[in-house]
Amino acid sequence: MQNEQATQFRGSSQLAQLSQAGIFLAVLLAVQLVGLPNPVTGTLVNAILLFVLLQLGPRFALMLGILSPLGGIISGHLPAPLYPVMPVIMAGNLLMLSCCFLLRNRHALARYLIPAAAKAFIIWSAGSAIVSFMQLDEAVKWLFIPVMAIQFFTAAVGIFVGEKLFAATSRNMVKQ
Repeated sequence: MQNEQATQFRGSSQLAQLSQAGIFLAVLLAVQLVGLPNPVTGTLVNAILLFVLLQLGPRFALMLGILSPLGGIISGHLPAPLYPVMPVIMAGNLLMLSCCFLLRNRHALARYLIPAAAKAFIIWSAGSAIVSFMQLDEAVKWLFIPVMAIQFFTAAVGIFVGEKLFAATSRNMVKQ
């Protein structure tokens, strides 16, 4: 009987987590559809991804990290010529979240800067590889530097905001 109750509770807990992940996915898509400038949207998306990592764990955060570029397509934040790099953005999100998970107990600067640098580097290196593969003018590689800088900034600030939001909501839940 006790085993049956434990199994039933675990199942309802998993359903609650899945429901929360669905709500966060809806919020993620809504943030992208509002039409804010790309740096603001990117920061909020990264903050949501980190919040989900801390709140629900890596499985749901990674799932949303894969799905978030689809929201960029739906909202128009990812223009049609960049659709082929969508897997790179997904990989950048996954790498950022993995680094955040591995560094979650480290110094704040490491928690903010290393995952942001990893995400920016993977996007820059993939962009450079695409330029080389397509034998485009080397000057085109320089176009990826502003993209890399924006990705770094939005990831670092998003991680900071996501951590602060999680800490604030955790404190409120403890008080209740």
